[in-house]
Amino acid sequence: MEITTLDKLSGENQELVQQAMEARKNAYSPYSQHLVGAAVRSRSGKIYRGCNVEIITLQMSTHAERNAVMNMAMHGDRVIEAVVCYGPYSGVPCAECRQVIWEFCDNNPEVLIIGATTEGEIELMTIGEIYPYAYGPATKGIDCKKY
Repeated sequence: MEITTLDKLSGENQELVQQAMEARKNAYSPYSQHLVGAAVRSRSGKIYRGCNVEIITLQMSTHAERNAVMNMAMHGDRVIEAVVCYGPYSGVPCAECRQVIWEFCDNNPEVLIIGATTEGEIELMTIGEIYPYAYGPATKGIDCKKY
C-alpha cells in the first residue's frame, strides 16, 4: 500500500475520487452516521457511483463499493479498472466488498483500489494486495464478460 495525496493522482483518478465524494452526499446512514461514497471506473472508461445505504436491521445494509459495482453491472459493464472508497477513515474495502470487486476484475490482481479519507489521505493498493487468495469466477471457469 502506498500513501499519497489527491494532487499526486492522475487526472482520471482524481476525477474518480471526486465522483466518490459526490456519491457520499447521497449516503443513507441514520444509524451509524458513517457516510461513504464509492466510484468504479470500468474498462470501458465509464464511471459508476454508489453510496452506503443502511437499513435498521444493519444486516441488510449495503456498502458503497458494492452499490457502485452493482450499478456498473446493472448498466452492462462487466470489468473494473479502478475503485475508490471515500469515507471518514481508511478506504480499504471490507472482505465482502473485496469479494464483489474481485467478481468483476476479470481475474486481474492489479486492479487499482483507492482509499480516500475525508481527512485527505489517499491509500493506493491493488485488489491482489488486499485479497491475495481470491476465489472468483475464474475458479469455476467462468468469464464474467459473457454474462
